[in-house]
Amino acid sequence: MQESSENWQAIADGVWALSYHFSNAGLKVSTRMTVIRLADGSLFSHSAVPLTGGQKAALDALGPLQHIVAPSAMHHLFLGKLARLYPQARIYGTQGVLSKRPDLPLLEPLPPDSEAPWAGELQCLRLDGLPMLDETLWFHPASGSLIATDVLQCWQGPLSLPVRMYLGLTGGHERLTVPRTVRLLVRDRAAVRSWVKQVESWPVQRVILLHNSVIDDQPMKQLREALSIWD
Repeated sequence: MQESSENWQAIADGVWALSYHFSNAGLKVSTRMTVIRLADGSLFSHSAVPLTGGQKAALDALGPLQHIVAPSAMHHLFLGKLARLYPQARIYGTQGVLSKRPDLPLLEPLPPDSEAPWAGELQCLRLDGLPMLDETLWFHPASGSLIATDVLQCWQGPLSLPVRMYLGLTGGHERLTVPRTVRLLVRDRAAVRSWVKQVESWPVQRVILLHNSVIDDQPMKQLREALSIWD
């Protein structure tokens, strides 16, 4: 597996992201870790990626990393590596992550927003009706940032032929989309519509996707169009 990473990118005031690129089974893909500074100065991280020494030093300069979240059962691969770098941090995961990672005894279930250390600063929305996806969406009102994992995708820029072929099957090339692979996982359409209404009520100024893109051009319009498949 070929790997590479970039430098931290400032997304908004108090919000940073780091992309990590790798090739797996012939597909060159990327994933993204998003970090948010909370009011007390501590840092919250969404979806861990491996860090070089320089990237860790740059992260440490932003504040102490205290909260590490694995937002879905599909994105926990590097959770242990990040937790070992930051033993003082509390680590959280969805129920799917807890089931998959018995090697992390300090892993905690995601608390209700009202009881979480980030209460009043971040909103976590569980995507009911898609049990196999086991995913959460996160909204940061202070910056208007919506953070998504796999339920929303948009792949832009130069892409390898295998990736373009894959996107031809699933959708998501150059436009914000709910991939066809995700649509097939719906088990309760009414439950899906409930959280879609919640997402559409948020004043989203950008959509930070775990794969490839950050959407800041008419994000609400693109978001509503992508989610309209469940109208």
